[in-house]
Amino acid sequence: MNRREKKPFILLLFILLTVALACSFGCSREQDPMVIYVGKGLKKPMKEIHLSFEQQYKIPLSIIYAGSDTLLTTIQKTKKGDIFIPGSATYIEKLQVKVIASQHLADHIPAFAVRADNPKHPLSFPDLMQTGMKIAVGNKDMCAIGKVAEDIATNLGKQNLFRHNIVVTGSTVNELLHLVANAEVDAALVWTDMLEWPEAEGLQLIPIPDAINCPKEIRVAILSTSTNPEQAALFANVMTTEGKKIFAKHGFRVR
Repeated sequence: MNRREKKPFILLLFILLTVALACSFGCSREQDPMVIYVGKGLKKPMKEIHLSFEQQYKIPLSIIYAGSDTLLTTIQKTKKGDIFIPGSATYIEKLQVKVIASQHLADHIPAFAVRADNPKHPLSFPDLMQTGMKIAVGNKDMCAIGKVAEDIATNLGKQNLFRHNIVVTGSTVNELLHLVANAEVDAALVWTDMLEWPEAEGLQLIPIPDAINCPKEIRVAILSTSTNPEQAALFANVMTTEGKKIFAKHGFRVR
């Protein structure tokens, strides 16, 4: 190889090495996403917050949606994650993983969803207690709305047909909404905010009397397993400021 041939070769080698080093440096600096565990019933507002947060702060998020009990079990077993936002604050209290801090976000108000064209014409809570009504509720061991059903049954006492009318037990509140929307049951125990969903078209709410209803508090918890507690704290602050406005827009009760 003569000198004229060597120069282009050396220049090419230098360019290749520069590109390789730049790639290596860039890859080593890529940030792992924050892991956020979220109750499946909160998916609508959280999708909006997810997009806004990543655009504004350039911090990637990995959001895992599932029933609150499933998320709780996942955190206990893996001991990984940055933020936990279940459908009820009771799941945060059950965590064996230490919580650095938790803040109030919104309130979940339970109610029954029924089809407006239901031929049985259920219009009030007592109507749902009548013989022959088919009710869907959540599994108390899998999702926050399931525990609500158990509490309502307890508050009603033995002299009621509520338990007898339960024909389906779902694993998530999303499943319950699907069941009533498709006329597979007469009523489903859901959260009031879900009536804002496109999937709830044609449905109406039957309120539960305050004396027996069991609203649930939604809180944002920063986990001690967080690999970046400063960013987790930033996310929690955004959730309880800008996030509250988004939750209110989606039909949640905020304080």
